[in-house]
Amino acid sequence: YRHHDVVALVALYRSRQYTNTLFLFISRTMISSILDSPVLIGCAAALLSIAAAISILIFRVIFPTIITYPWRLPPKDSRQCKSDKKSTVVLAGSFNPPHLGHLVMIRYLAERYGRVICCIGVNPNKQYDVTPQSRAEILREMLINDGGCNNVTVEVVSGYIWRFARTQNASSFFRGIRTWDADGGDERTLQILNTWGPLILGRIWPMKTMFLEGDPQYRHVSSTLVRQICARRKEAIESEDSNADINEELTRLVPERVASKVAEVYGARS
Repeated sequence: YRHHDVVALVALYRSRQYTNTLFLFISRTMISSILDSPVLIGCAAALLSIAAAISILIFRVIFPTIITYPWRLPPKDSRQCKSDKKSTVVLAGSFNPPHLGHLVMIRYLAERYGRVICCIGVNPNKQYDVTPQSRAEILREMLINDGGCNNVTVEVVSGYIWRFARTQNASSFFRGIRTWDADGGDERTLQILNTWGPLILGRIWPMKTMFLEGDPQYRHVSSTLVRQICARRKEAIESEDSNADINEELTRLVPERVASKVAEVYGARS
């Protein structure tokens, strides 16, 4: 011990502060042992690194990154813009079916990033009336003639989407939501899986999950609402009632070029 450490220990002992004396003795002993041992220094550094990594991941879950509307683009010729144009991002969803709310989100991502992959996951524990392949076909048809989406692809993914995203060198993982207040509860569970899953199952650092809040113009639009309209359309056809108003209502929720396809696929399953 250094002279001033010994003096401090003696002073504390004489003042009958035995607890403080013991604490100072143990702390000084531990610090001296660590500094004198390269192995212990390495272990301490590793523990600090693990603690820092865990803190970062916990922070991500507690304080999620939410991109609110209006969505902003980085200034042209800025470092951020150039970096984004070189990046691949993944937008994951069920798209059951895809609608105008999805389309405007995809357009924004396509304008900002160099490559966008829309992923439809295959969950063996969840049954859908319409197969992922059929939903992917509708989404591709929705995007194929859309001038702002030439850098967008649609993929049906079995297994963990974060694992697929890693194979595509994706830099970010996006989820579309109406608002965090409306959808945050359900999204939190998926965020935890996407945050800790890669670390535990893949032993890789997880990519950041970001939440894209919907355009207020389309926040009332949902896949559930589209499916309900398709079911009403089918009932109108079967009862030989006019379905013109229903068709018009459907085209306000999905692009007109895929409205008949959506009505056919989802009407047959309603």
